[in-house]
Amino acid sequence: MDQIRELVMSWRAMDIIDIANGDEYVVTSLLNLLEDEDTATRLRALTALAELLKEQNGRIKSTVVRNGFNRLMVLLRDEDSRIVSRTIEVLLRLFDGIQIDEFRLLALIDAVVPIMERDDTFLHLLVLDLFGELQMPPLSWKSRERINELLSSDNLYIQALGMRLFLNSGSLDGKGREVLECISHLMRSDNVLLVETGLDFLEEVLAFHMSPDMMKSLVGFLPILKDIENRAENVLIRSRASNVRTEVEKALFSHYGSKKDEALEVMRELLLKGRVEDALNLALIIGGTALLIKLWEEDPEGADPRLADLLGFPKTQ
Repeated sequence: MDQIRELVMSWRAMDIIDIANGDEYVVTSLLNLLEDEDTATRLRALTALAELLKEQNGRIKSTVVRNGFNRLMVLLRDEDSRIVSRTIEVLLRLFDGIQIDEFRLLALIDAVVPIMERDDTFLHLLVLDLFGELQMPPLSWKSRERINELLSSDNLYIQALGMRLFLNSGSLDGKGREVLECISHLMRSDNVLLVETGLDFLEEVLAFHMSPDMMKSLVGFLPILKDIENRAENVLIRSRASNVRTEVEKALFSHYGSKKDEALEVMRELLLKGRVEDALNLALIIGGTALLIKLWEEDPEGADPRLADLLGFPKTQ
């Protein structure tokens, strides 16, 4: 133990790797240093452990999962952000190439929720990266309930965590519209991290999770994306929003282009809700304003006056 401490404190990490490959006791001794009262010792032990886990040694990973996972969960609650970020790095390497089990997944969720409540953008990004890389196990009702709790949180960072887990689970379980609503909350935020996270999630949903029942909700993202294009200070965010909007328009055209009657019904609903711009956007995407003109002709006196303005018609007196 004293020898390992000496190697750790002298930054001789490669020596630890050479020794550990032939001696499991060295790994256990290194894990014991994670409980040291000295912050510098814990930091250096975490650094050495991260280097050790680079070697992709299955025996070492098994030892760390078995004997070190709970200690890592404690470190995630450390007040020192350096300890937390280094611990997340260790977890990324620990579960690279192996599937986390459900028991440890739930423990990990409980440990990172307080991190998402901190005012620390860097740690928020690290947590989302960690869960983005995890190989998820089959989820029981208990895990799905826990994820639903995160999605319904008033804290947008915790919502983002729940969304990351939900998308990683591989199935939206008929909750596609709820997923899109959560993404829209993120994208309307004034925080650039949350906006970018929302864009990431929307791209992922468009690529892997879209279903017909989600198309109506997808229409509402066009003004949100246009707003980001116009108001975002970061030019990269504006460019991304433009690219995502193009993908949304392609998805809507692919679905509604051959379903004009369904599109007409959706536009009727949008107009009844006062969402004239959304109705016009959908009409333009699937081939011009002919459908909106048809709606106008059905009931010109009861039509929304904003529709007349957009179509260039005189308002009904």
